[in-house]
Parts: sequence; structure tokens; C-alpha cells
Amino acid sequence: MPQQPVPVKSPSGMGGGKRPSRTPIIIIPGTTTSLITMYNAKDILQDLRFMTTEEKKASGAKQETECLIQRRKEGVGTVPYRVIDTPQRLTMEDWDRVVAVFVMGPAWQFKGWPWDGNPVEIFSRIKAFHLKYEEMKLDTNVSKWAVHVIELSRTKRHLDRARLMTIWEQLDKNSSIIRNGFLVGSQSFHDDLSLLMFR
Repeated sequence: MPQQPVPVKSPSGMGGGKRPSRTPIIIIPGTTTSLITMYNAKDILQDLRFMTTEEKKASGAKQETECLIQRRKEGVGTVPYRVIDTPQRLTMEDWDRVVAVFVMGPAWQFKGWPWDGNPVEIFSRIKAFHLKYEEMKLDTNVSKWAVHVIELSRTKRHLDRARLMTIWEQLDKNSSIIRNGFLVGSQSFHDDLSLLMFR
């Protein structure tokens, strides 16, 4: 039986507090060597356009601790997603809402995560993605894991949209996991997300 997340319970979940958030969460690596960082996450996930972290820094962009993106979905409107790079701060209730993770390759990325930080267990519950330049060799670990790999061109930006759109296509395909009770303990979020994304 998989172990439960270890973070401390959120005060809002103790009763009598404000209504818990139901916004789905996407986790990205907390290092600037990743192709997706807090500098360019909104460009990649919301605008479906790749800009390097260096380009964002040069343009004066500041690194946020987290950001909120709006996914435009035909027939639904916009669906918000919370993007973070510090999963250690997540509460047990927050982990119920994690729908995607971007991986780099080293297993230490998952140290301190639920399910003993075992990537195989994690990816059986959370959809995993890996961004790489098309000429780069695929990381050995990533090749063994259940990870959707997205290859980007260093120069052909007109290809970005179609390739990055596969992130949302894969999450939609993964909807059956949510319907089957992946978000244990968050039934209200489960129902709302199903109405928003999978009707």
C-alpha cells in the first residue's frame, strides 16, 4: 500500500477555515539548468511558446516562487493551474491536486516526495513530462520511466506550439485516472475539474 504524503496538514483543512483551494498543481524542477523554470513556465504552459531562462533574465523577468497560469480550453474557457518548483512546501491536501510533474532525470529530484520518492510510484499517479532539445541524448533514467518526452528545436520557434500542446493533450488523456479516484480525499475538486475539463 503506497505511503501517504508526509507534509504537515494545512490549517485550512482543520475545519472552520476558508474553503480549500481546488486549483490543480504542476511541479517543475527547481533548477535553472532545466528547460522549464519559474522564469519561462508561463510562456511554455500558457502561451505555448519556448523562451530560454537566459532570454527571460535578459528581458528583466524576475523569478517567482510560484505562478498561476490560465489554460485556454475550447468549449470551457480558461482553467487555472498553479505552477511551483518547491514541492517540499506542499501539504497532504495539496498533493491530492498535483496533476503533472516535469522531470530532469536524476532521482534526487524526488527526495522527500510521497511514495518514498520512488519515481515509478510517483509517475503511476502523476503525469510526468520531460523537455529536451531535439539533438540532446535522452537521459537514461527518463528513458526507463513512464515519462512523455517533448523535443524542442533550438531555433525553429514556429514548431513550439504544436509540440507544447501535447502537454495538455496528454493531461486530457490522463483524465481517466482522475475519474477513477486519483485525487483521493478531494472529491469536490475532482467533481469541479471533471466538469471543467472532461465534459
